[in-house]
Amino acid sequence: MIARTCIAVIALVLLGGCAVRIGGPGPVEYRTVALSTGHGTAPDEVARWIRDANANVVLLSAAADSAWFDAVARQTRMTLSGPGRAGASSLAFLAHEALGDTTVALNLASGDEIVIHDALYRIDKHRYLDLIALRVDPGQEARDVVRTLLGYVATDVMSSAVTVLAVDVPTPEMGDSIATLLDPAFQDVNRCLSGGNNRPSQSAGMRLFYGPQARIRCNTARLLGESGPVLAHLIVAH
Repeated sequence: MIARTCIAVIALVLLGGCAVRIGGPGPVEYRTVALSTGHGTAPDEVARWIRDANANVVLLSAAADSAWFDAVARQTRMTLSGPGRAGASSLAFLAHEALGDTTVALNLASGDEIVIHDALYRIDKHRYLDLIALRVDPGQEARDVVRTLLGYVATDVMSSAVTVLAVDVPTPEMGDSIATLLDPAFQDVNRCLSGGNNRPSQSAGMRLFYGPQARIRCNTARLLGESGPVLAHLIVAH
């Protein structure tokens, strides 16, 4: 069973039978999963969960080695970006082929650091999708993390790209603090859930955000379990 740390899960990726077409002039619909899992979760279990969720893009944090991530990618028939080591866990994406990716360590004002995994994907001739994932360690200060993250986005992310951000947080309170500090640059997918911000209490794990709001929006989102991952639909404007 995937650990309760599998928290946020958004949706991002094109469905073959969907009326919204990639490469066309109109909006593009994406479907995605973002999840965090600890030691002992088998890759086939994670792959089965991803397939059952019908996900085409996955933002993944796992306490596992590169062979584990390769196995998940092979069983889901998706292309792996990463993994990049981030402390006790590694960060990776599963999607189609990225135009480029990188894993960087950024210094915090406290003297600590955060590790970011970043990959750029082409939507069509004029639109791009940037996926970013990072892990926040216990004891790190939310304001310090967000200040450093936004500085990275301002200098290293294409201004024409829409961004989906996954933050692996140690506590729900840390996730809430980061969500408050990221607004309005990034929208919290929790707001898209039925019931808005009154979603059930969750354990630590992934929180998902997207932006800028003028070019990407959340159409619908729902919990896949009583207090588990979220499935949402993000629409990239034309």
